[in-house]
Amino acid sequence: MMSPLRGSTVRREALTEAQRGQMLALMQRCYSGVSPERFAEDLEAKQYVILLHTRRGGELVGFSTLRVAEELAAGQQVQVVYSGDTVIHPDWWGHKVLQVCFGRFVLSRKLRHPLRPLHWLLLSAGFKTYLLAVNYFPRTMPRRDWTPPPGRAEFLHALAARWFGAQYDVARGTLRFQGAHYRVRDGVAPIDRAAATHPDIAFFAERNPRHGEGEELVCLVEIRWGDLFLALGRSVAGQLRGWARRGLRHAGVRAGT
Repeated sequence: MMSPLRGSTVRREALTEAQRGQMLALMQRCYSGVSPERFAEDLEAKQYVILLHTRRGGELVGFSTLRVAEELAAGQQVQVVYSGDTVIHPDWWGHKVLQVCFGRFVLSRKLRHPLRPLHWLLLSAGFKTYLLAVNYFPRTMPRRDWTPPPGRAEFLHALAARWFGAQYDVARGTLRFQGAHYRVRDGVAPIDRAAATHPDIAFFAERNPRHGEGEELVCLVEIRWGDLFLALGRSVAGQLRGWARRGLRHAGVRAGT
């Protein structure tokens, strides 16, 4: 059984005005404080966009904007993939298509320069975004159960300070945009009592106590070959399990009619 979602990665300049409008509407559905100007500013600073559409009807139900940059870390050239605006409609949470598309994208970057280190710069205003990193990549900073190598924190602080300026709080490791900015709408992925018992979610809430106000935890994720293949394998396996469950439910309904 095929996934009800399909994903594609396109160049930002290939987006139509209709697609841009759909992306803005989806952000405003899940986040408050989303202005057309701020949304357009984020989009224009990226080179690529992952789009998620339903196979039936072609409705846009998710996307993630991506920027790729070359940086120097301790005198060594590294690639940095930066995730900007990212959202999935709550009705489609649990599907792994976005993870698979992102995995394919970073795999293509690794194949271009197999020996060059690759890092993923991720801003997390919600715990679901943070879990995307820590669940798949063990060398995520910050995380509760891993100490980064010497120089890694300095690289992240210097990069974030250069890219985001005074909006980046070095001491807290968080980003608070000046003026109005997004925050997850009330009732969308709240950290309730059950979620707060999860150690990674509790750690996220401790490191970013103002996430409800739109403050973002700045994370740096090292993407190594082995971790990437494991992540892709887990995402594909998750897709297959989801297809199987939906197929069995569908068969059960049909058998009962």
